[in-house]
Amino acid sequence: MSGIKTNIDSYIRLYQTMEYDHSYPNINLVRLEKWFLKEPGRVLEHGCGYGENTIFLASRGYEVTAVDISENLMDYVRLKCHMRKVPPTLYHLECITGEGPLPFDDESFDYVISLGVLYYMGDQDTACRCPQDLSRCLKPEGKMIVSVVAPENYFVTSAQPLGNASYAFKGREVDKDVDLDQVLWVPDDERSFAAIFPENCEVHEVGSWDNDYCGVKGKHFVSLATKRS
Repeated sequence: MSGIKTNIDSYIRLYQTMEYDHSYPNINLVRLEKWFLKEPGRVLEHGCGYGENTIFLASRGYEVTAVDISENLMDYVRLKCHMRKVPPTLYHLECITGEGPLPFDDESFDYVISLGVLYYMGDQDTACRCPQDLSRCLKPEGKMIVSVVAPENYFVTSAQPLGNASYAFKGREVDKDVDLDQVLWVPDDERSFAAIFPENCEVHEVGSWDNDYCGVKGKHFVSLATKRS
């Protein structure tokens, strides 16, 4: 669990100034909301970051419960939602520790969104437990979208392999001035990513998205899954 603690410290340090905020949602989520989710429901956003995905989903009529590990970040997202006039009935923000199970009852959500969070788990065993807990929170027939960095991602190619799909990254992102010290869990390929989902989830496909410009190669794997009845 020490890898997770190191990652949490780096994450909070990266987000504490809100200097790298942006005013747009993940374009891949915009597409997948239309193609895969299709209709509003109650959604758990696992790792909301700057809150733009939360605001986008609420604007589409979803009731969003968004979690993250930074109190400062939660306060900032709360202010953004107020300034953007997001109806208070459509979002709930909760700070979590990043360790242990999520503080939600079984089968509470119609959808679960977890984008770019899983690699913070640091090792294979911890990464496997995360989809199990996300699935626990999901209603039968509920849908899940989960993404993780791929081996081609610059985080990984700039990191030191530790074995067993773990990598140590020390340094700075290309566009940021914060020193990071992270242990990443990165699946070898689409097949090994799909394998970490519990048996009660049907993984329909594992695809990917990518960008390769301005010195950044940002490939991610993305799994689309449904919880079986």
